[in-house]
Amino acid sequence: MTAVVVSELAALSRRRAIAAADAEALRRSDAVKTAVLHAVSHDLRSPLTAIRAASGGLESSALELDDEDRAALLETIRLETARLERLIANLLDLSRLEAGAARPSPELWSVDELVSRALDTLGADTDRVRVRFVGETPPVRVDAAQLERALANVLENALGLSSPADPVEVTVSASAGEVLVRTDDRGPGLPEEDLERIFEPFEQGPGSRRGTGLGLAIARGFAEANGCRLWAEPRPGSGASFVLALPAAPARTRVEA
Repeated sequence: MTAVVVSELAALSRRRAIAAADAEALRRSDAVKTAVLHAVSHDLRSPLTAIRAASGGLESSALELDDEDRAALLETIRLETARLERLIANLLDLSRLEAGAARPSPELWSVDELVSRALDTLGADTDRVRVRFVGETPPVRVDAAQLERALANVLENALGLSSPADPVEVTVSASAGEVLVRTDDRGPGLPEEDLERIFEPFEQGPGSRRGTGLGLAIARGFAEANGCRLWAEPRPGSGASFVLALPAAPARTRVEA
């Protein structure tokens, strides 16, 4: 009799744990849907308004525009279009990650190639990033497109937290079977309680001047999908550090590189 009671209590405990997990998953799903609606209603509208105003200025016969004015309006359209593209790409990436559909296609890559690919996506901001390699680093086996996106999002976050006059510093090194890519910004820093919260979708750190709070959530999602780790650390003095740890490829597979 006692064994039956214990078994029923254990089964009840398991059912409650499953129900609690399902409720938490539903809560997170609802929170993401609410945030996506906010992004669509606000963050999409802002660049669209700027594009509409700039294109209207170019079309208006009532305005006398010189070449410099036209170039400025065209640059506004270009920048706001790029902003829209990033937002839409982030929303699609978040949707894939939430659905568990972001399956990586790993191949052998050197980390300097991945860093270079990520830098290429930054446009003019590339000049604000200083990269330093410490010693030799082994190759890694990852999905290059996903890790490029993860690195680019971390860099975008650092650039948004730092003033235009301050560089973002990236240090690449090998440590205990991993390759570490450390990104240091010159922003206001992160309090201890925000070191994990910052990776939640639509969360932004203090002082952020760009983005919707999707970049770091997507970066961690792609990192973990590839067996990597991404975390934040407070930085002595000012700013914060974001560390991406990529497992080194097994030695027997490196002949493919």
